Amino acid sequence: MAETIQIVGFVLGDGHYGLNIMAVEEIIRMLDITPVPRAPSFVEGIINLRGRIIPVVDLRKRLHITAAPIGGNTRIVVMKVDERRLGFIVDKVEEVMDIPLSSIGEAPGISPTVKQQYVEGVARMPKGMIILLDILRIFSPEEHIELQSIG
Repeated sequence: MAETIQIVGFVLGDGHYGLNIMAVEEIIRMLDITPVPRAPSFVEGIINLRGRIIPVVDLRKRLHITAAPIGGNTRIVVMKVDERRLGFIVDKVEEVMDIPLSSIGEAPGISPTVKQQYVEGVARMPKGMIILLDILRIFSPEEHIELQSIG
């Protein structure tokens, strides 16, 4: 049996992306987000999720993808990042997928908008390419410190 990883597949704009399911805690519908003064531009604010205050990042803004209005399929993917919970706004969650490690390759210059440092690899799937994001590298050390002060 081929080795696989499980990812949560989602859509941002016209692109298909994935995150390792091991870091995903839950996927929720959009909630009211409370803005936080002087937060980084990609932080939309905070939510109260069953008594936990969670900063919410607009993944489109963070990856420099053109913003779109919140729709009925918009979700917040709650993940554990460096011992802290963060929510990431995505346009649509597609499915949990088993991806054979053999189908994942490097992704040199795959996207004009998504910085290479954010990408763990690209999975070649029958329905198209899925960009696998490395959530730990999406923030600089300084941004990690800023995020720690929120919530």
